[in-house]
Amino acid sequence: MTTLLLWVLCGLAVSAGLVGVVAGIVGTTAPAGPSLAARLRAGRQAAGRDAAMKRRTRLTAGALGGIVLWLVTGVFVGGALVFLAVVGVPWLLAPTKSAAARIGKLEALGDWTQRLASTLRLGRGLDEALQISRKGCPEDIADEVGDLVDRLQVGWRPTDALRRFGDALGDVTADKVVAALVLSATDRGPGLAQALDDLAESVHEEVARRRAIEADRAKPRTSMRWMTIITLAVTGAGFLVPSYTAPYGTLLGQLVLGFLAAAFVGVLAMMRQIADVKPVPRFLVADPRSAVTPTPAPMPEEKEEVAAA
Repeated sequence: MTTLLLWVLCGLAVSAGLVGVVAGIVGTTAPAGPSLAARLRAGRQAAGRDAAMKRRTRLTAGALGGIVLWLVTGVFVGGALVFLAVVGVPWLLAPTKSAAARIGKLEALGDWTQRLASTLRLGRGLDEALQISRKGCPEDIADEVGDLVDRLQVGWRPTDALRRFGDALGDVTADKVVAALVLSATDRGPGLAQALDDLAESVHEEVARRRAIEADRAKPRTSMRWMTIITLAVTGAGFLVPSYTAPYGTLLGQLVLGFLAAAFVGVLAMMRQIADVKPVPRFLVADPRSAVTPTPAPMPEEKEEVAAA
């Protein structure tokens, strides 16, 4: 009985494998799913909607909390501070997202550059290697690489498409890679693969340095975060004691409270600015003094947007 059951299972497995092989060769009638670029674009739009919903939720919660506190304590400035705290504290305490995103893009750029160099060593041309690099591209720069390849396919000059690619990345380290590609597009010659390998190594070293810098900057951010949490906790507990907040019910008390709150917010904003990243200016940018401004042909989706406008 056991032997018969094993033969049946083996037969089913072989049949399923044959069906899969035939379906892979012949294809199916099911409609093709959305492309990677379409999925990433849809995910970006969904993320934007989620961020807008979070902002509206914070605004509503802050307004309701401020009104309730104002009605209960009679301190208008206290209600305004609750609204500002609900809306502004998340922004003050989370300044590292942009830096983490830039580091992630740079790390993805280093991997993509290394893979591009490997493709060029196989004897591919630059345009063909760029199109091949779209497959399996790191997710952090998949949109930028996809737009670059699309522009090349619809007839953009390689130098213009690469410059727009650099503008999308918006980083001085990325400009080094883009500059090497622009020079190779205008003057085809050997050595690009080795240059890209060296650039990929330097990009990875830059990523390691930036991660170390972010680790050092995390210390004042942690101090600022705990200072803010403790201050808000003490202030919130104080509003629960009517005798403690009674002096702030007068006009003079509200003016003093507003001044202290403004000074505290100013200190937090200054600490955030100190701990935030100051990006190095890019060098691969158009010269504003130039009288010639390149006007490359727009992509199909850009034409549709212009027509709709």
